[in-house]
Amino acid sequence: MIDLSLYLVASLGKNTVANFLNIVENAIKGGVSVVQLREKNLNSREFYTLALALKALCDELKTPLIINDRLDIALAVNATGVHLGQEDLPISLARKILGEDKIIGLSAKTPLELENCDGADYVGCGAVFESPTKDSSVIGVAGLKALCEKSPLPVVAIGGINEGNVCELKGCKIVGIAVSSAIMRAKNPLLTSKNLKKEFDKFSKG
Repeated sequence: MIDLSLYLVASLGKNTVANFLNIVENAIKGGVSVVQLREKNLNSREFYTLALALKALCDELKTPLIINDRLDIALAVNATGVHLGQEDLPISLARKILGEDKIIGLSAKTPLELENCDGADYVGCGAVFESPTKDSSVIGVAGLKALCEKSPLPVVAIGGINEGNVCELKGCKIVGIAVSSAIMRAKNPLLTSKNLKKEFDKFSKG
């Protein structure tokens, strides 16, 4: 299983590709342990081209790359795995297509949404806090704890997590935090990543 402790959800946004790759590189050097490429606005060719460039960077820095939603893109660039939502292809089918060696993540908000998690490797749970990038209702720390108690899989918290609120997750049985805008929009992605990792490690290893 891969290290999920500091999980970067990266999107191109208004960045140039060069700037985007620079942000991700600094984030990895700051402690990001896995990168997910999440693109809702690119066409398939653009998504593939960006994923290919990001895969080369992640390979160079020995960091796993997960592709959000798109099994075809994940296969095309030989990514480490894929992350699927409740409305995407079933986990069982994704596992059949990808094989046993790939990582599969599943988004879930409630224990009920864990019913079809067989074949997945981890669960992404949120949004825990209000988030500018995750279009998802907020479940709060209480909702996260409730899912963690029922989940048979490792849980990564996601949604609005930043340096100021990560300490509020203390006591939740999570293996990692997934962060997007707090790193992608940071003035210093390397330092922000270091600080997030440090804060998470305080309570996860303490």
